[in-house]
Amino acid sequence: MSPLRIVLIACCVIAQVHPPACAKESKAKGKDIAGLPYTLFQNGSTPSKETLTTLLRQSRWDNDASGNLDHLGFHLRFVKAGETQTPEGNVTRYRIFAEGTPEDKVYGIDLWEVGKPASSTGQDVYVNAQGLVMTRQPQPQEEFALQVPGSEVIVSPKNISGEPTRYALLSRDGGVSAYGTLVPNPVVTQVKGCRLEARVAAPGSEAVLIVADGFEPRTRIPMVLESLGEISNVDVVTDNDGHAVVAGFPFIQGKTQGTLKISAEGDNCLPSVTLNWGSGTAVAEAKK
Repeated sequence: MSPLRIVLIACCVIAQVHPPACAKESKAKGKDIAGLPYTLFQNGSTPSKETLTTLLRQSRWDNDASGNLDHLGFHLRFVKAGETQTPEGNVTRYRIFAEGTPEDKVYGIDLWEVGKPASSTGQDVYVNAQGLVMTRQPQPQEEFALQVPGSEVIVSPKNISGEPTRYALLSRDGGVSAYGTLVPNPVVTQVKGCRLEARVAAPGSEAVLIVADGFEPRTRIPMVLESLGEISNVDVVTDNDGHAVVAGFPFIQGKTQGTLKISAEGDNCLPSVTLNWGSGTAVAEAKK
């Protein structure tokens, strides 16, 4: 029996003898919205329908826009291009590759940051045979180039712990799309091939996407979330690639900040991650 299950069973036994000792550790029933499971704490915040819809859209964007948004299966890949010193700290710059996308089209780029609506940059961009996204049409000698200094599209997302920036390459004729999510400073742990990541989904980590990869395919994995002493349990089923996503809401009523702890139990692994939440969290993380 795994250590995680032993702890959970022990808590239940203690609760029968001393109910107050585990009063905050009651199991919250898992819920689901259009295939995205989520879980709530007993005294936690309740997400609005709009928030749940946003989280669903984020999870699909992260998964190459599954759900008929990207029927051709193209995706974006980001390659580090260097760093820039700013008063707020180092900012990493990235090139964008949209491998396999047609070269004979004009594209635009959409940007989606946490807490803001997705918007278009308004710039026309192009790709070469390698999928390198460029600010102009590639010259014949640049068709297979991996770098074209001065003519590449370079992005510099915020370097806040666990915070993603999402990008989409969309052809102006509406026929081609490619989606990608960039997390410069991920909150992630990998144990024996099992990868667990906490991804900020709302300002102050009011909502979090928990991403599991490398687990056994088509297997039910228990997850345990803890925030300020309250515990919520949820079981999720991995897909054919051992991938699963769960939404969590770490805020506890009457509290302004805290730490969310997440554990996921695989057949031979037990990865866990922690993420700070609350007012001022993003500012504090950015100054590290």
